[in-house]
Amino acid sequence: MTWSDEGPAEETARILLEAMGGKGGVVHLGGIASNNPAIERLQGLKNALKDYPEVELLAAEPADWDTQKANQVMSAFLTRFGDEITGVHCANDTIAYGVLEALRAEGIEDMPIVSYDGNPQAVGLVAEGKILATVFTNPHWGGGITAALAYHAARGDFKPSEEPQEHREFYGPTIMVTPEDAAEFKASYLDSTPEYDWSDFWGPTGGQIQYK
Repeated sequence: MTWSDEGPAEETARILLEAMGGKGGVVHLGGIASNNPAIERLQGLKNALKDYPEVELLAAEPADWDTQKANQVMSAFLTRFGDEITGVHCANDTIAYGVLEALRAEGIEDMPIVSYDGNPQAVGLVAEGKILATVFTNPHWGGGITAALAYHAARGDFKPSEEPQEHREFYGPTIMVTPEDAAEFKASYLDSTPEYDWSDFWGPTGGQIQYK
């Protein structure tokens, strides 16, 4: 079990591009260049850009999942592109924190930004409108469902080898967090834990893993 990065990253990109009015220049700050999540999250942005011909991808650079590195990369982007930048696509929340610091240093407070991971600090920034969206991958559900699968398989409740492929290799569910639902999300997933049916192994999943 893993999570799909490309699809949710495309969703955040579309939110960003719409906020930009479908035109302008976007920069992408990614993770470690060789990491599969970093590759897929950049591809998600590129997929969305196909439907927005008036938006230019000005640059895409790795920030190594690091706030300080992201601050440096974004500062360099601002020096290089200036007002051409009208939106920022971040591969994760810690990168977004560095981007926000770089923007504040230049007196920029209204730049559209999206990120990924659904960390508590980022959810707070979404609620404040400083980040347009982040993606939550729900590690609590991921850990619980893998333990439940192992337990029920060991008990003989089902045989993994007899299950269809989509039950043996699948994506976990993701949740898009936006300003409209950030408070409700925080109350449900960060301040408390939802009740899960641990016998519903595949109901909430995001489908079979796709290999490229």
